[in-house]
Amino acid sequence: MIAFWCGVALMIGIVLLIVWLPALRCGKTAITDIRKETNIALYRNQLALADKQFSADGKDKILLDELKQEISIGLLHDVNDNPLEAPESLTVSGTDNSVKKSLFIPASMTLVALLIPLLGYSLYGQYSESAQYSQQERMDPFAGMDIEQIQDRVITELQQRIRQAPNDGDAWFMLGQRYLNSNEFNNALIAFDRTEKIRGQDAELLTAKAATLYYQAGQRMTPQARIWLNDALTLDPKHITALMLLASDHFLNAQYQQAIDIWQSLLDSNNPKVNRVKLIEAINMARMMK
Repeated sequence: MIAFWCGVALMIGIVLLIVWLPALRCGKTAITDIRKETNIALYRNQLALADKQFSADGKDKILLDELKQEISIGLLHDVNDNPLEAPESLTVSGTDNSVKKSLFIPASMTLVALLIPLLGYSLYGQYSESAQYSQQERMDPFAGMDIEQIQDRVITELQQRIRQAPNDGDAWFMLGQRYLNSNEFNNALIAFDRTEKIRGQDAELLTAKAATLYYQAGQRMTPQARIWLNDALTLDPKHITALMLLASDHFLNAQYQQAIDIWQSLLDSNNPKVNRVKLIEAINMARMMK
């Protein structure tokens, strides 16, 4: 903002210099010309009066020449002495109108030069607010939404992505996770099965399918869920989500030590993806329950 106003001040200064300097010069020149013309007219009148007086009185021609010389010297003195100062007799209405006309254009352009920055600042403020709002929208596209609205929007966007690329295994997997979080277990299993057909089995996918059956059964480990979970741990013995699901099942079935052993192994792994605070709280809770 400081840079903006510095630029405005510089622009106004340049405009005023360009607009007013010629106008002031023209004004000074006009006043000087008027003074010179007035002095010349007075000089001529004085010469005519001197000729008339001397011819009438019969004065000597030498005195007449000396008087004309004095009048000429006086003219030069009037022209060169403070030429920019106009006498009061020159401040007539015609001169005032001329000056006013000469100042009208510079004054108008000065007003425009002052109004343009104000208009620009107004537009800049509106643009800043709009840009800030747009940036906030990009940073948080779910602002003002509750959990259900967020889930619905994410599912809709994933469905559109799948329509454009039906063999996008990652999109199918994320869609299954969204359905799982929304407790739409049957839809989640359909999405995970589609993912398996596209990219095959892996620990992440098998754990997701096991979790879907586990929560669909009211947090009970069904035979098929246990098979999928064991297969996931066979592929990746340190898979965090699979171990957390197994430890949770141990805890809910009062198998506290088995849960503590799994959580402790996750702590000892120093994996940055592990929430150490939550694990320590879970371990302490399990020890209290023993």
